[in-house]
Amino acid sequence: MAGEKQSYGGASGYTAFLGVVAFWAAASSGNEPYVRVLAGISAAAAALHLGLLLFRRRRGRSSAAAALDR
Repeated sequence: MAGEKQSYGGASGYTAFLGVVAFWAAASSGNEPYVRVLAGISAAAAALHLGLLLFRRRRGRSSAAAALDR
C-alpha cells in the first residue's frame, strides 16, 4: 500500500465536497439556466458516486470481518 498512489476520486470527503459545490452552483440564481442544469446533474452524479463509495466501503469491511470469523 505504501507504493500505491492515492487518487482523490475515490475519497468520500472529496466527492462530498464536489457535490456541495455543484449543488451550490445549481441553486445559485446568478448562473445561466444551462449552467444550473449541468450543475444539478453534476450534484446528482456526485451524490450517487458518494453513495456507491460508502456502500462499497461498508461491504468491504463486513466481508473482511466475516473472513476473520472463519
